[in-house]
Amino acid sequence: MRLVSGSTDTRVAAVAPKKVAKTAVMRNKIRRKIYEALKVIKPTLKPSFHAIVLAKPAMMQKKQIEIVADMRELFVKANLLR
Repeated sequence: MRLVSGSTDTRVAAVAPKKVAKTAVMRNKIRRKIYEALKVIKPTLKPSFHAIVLAKPAMMQKKQIEIVADMRELFVKANLLR
């Protein structure tokens, strides 16, 4: 995750590079999974930051519940949860 502080609103982007999945279809699936996890977590996020979430190859085999748990853990480590 990359962070930019000092902004007035909260934005989170998901990136799935070609190293993670060769086809655009798979990269889009991974990005959609990340955005779905963010919908669950977003009400508990602190305001005013920009973040980029970079997908890893292991994400392709994970279920949505596991991705939500991993994302929550990631935001806790970054001290971005209320």
